[in-house]
Amino acid sequence: MTAETIVLDPSASLPEVPRHPAPWQLRASAYAVLAKMPADTSDESWFVPPSLRGKRRSQLGILLYVDYQSSDCGPYHELIGACAGFDFGDKQMPSITRIYVSSFESVVNGRANWGIPKDRADFSVEPAGTHAERIAVRRDGRELARFELQGRGPALPASTAMLLPAWRTVAQHWQGCEYRIVLAAKGKARLARVVDWSFAADLFPDFARGRVLAAAQLPAFEMTFPVAQVKPI
Repeated sequence: MTAETIVLDPSASLPEVPRHPAPWQLRASAYAVLAKMPADTSDESWFVPPSLRGKRRSQLGILLYVDYQSSDCGPYHELIGACAGFDFGDKQMPSITRIYVSSFESVVNGRANWGIPKDRADFSVEPAGTHAERIAVRRDGRELARFELQGRGPALPASTAMLLPAWRTVAQHWQGCEYRIVLAAKGKARLARVVDWSFAADLFPDFARGRVLAAAQLPAFEMTFPVAQVKPI
């Protein structure tokens, strides 16, 4: 292994991949869904890490499907499940608790740069009409998520500057450290709807149990993933 490669945990059977330190510049399209999950949704079903269990302060869940056309580690697909609010002591912030991506370079560098608990999966995407797509995600041949999402209406300029400050910062616990990432993105967005979706609850949070509050399609945007603020837990 050279200075240009990184492998985090040999026991995880992750390959050696090129090292891509932050910051990253990315171009992508995406869908985002905000859902209110049932009151009985447990930390275990959210895949909350042990250091954050008992600290959830919100029933809101965020699902993101992202198609990165370009990034510092090349193009890849991504499926994110995040809870909107954990108590991190000084403030409440969202945290990504389950995430799958289509490349090992994204897995390894995402863990190393930002403490994001990425795992690799296979994605299949097909058009389903105007501004609509069907997405299936499989891990080791088993389907963990299938959904159809459709954008509607005009696409208007949008930016993370429109969000509350707490929603622009994602906080992660990973291998004994806390990572805080302040996101910056701009592009276009339109309203969207969930046509259908299903999830394997032992592999990904079961958003189908929730009530959709809002959904958006981002047909094109640019994002900066900065150097994380890191401190011991």
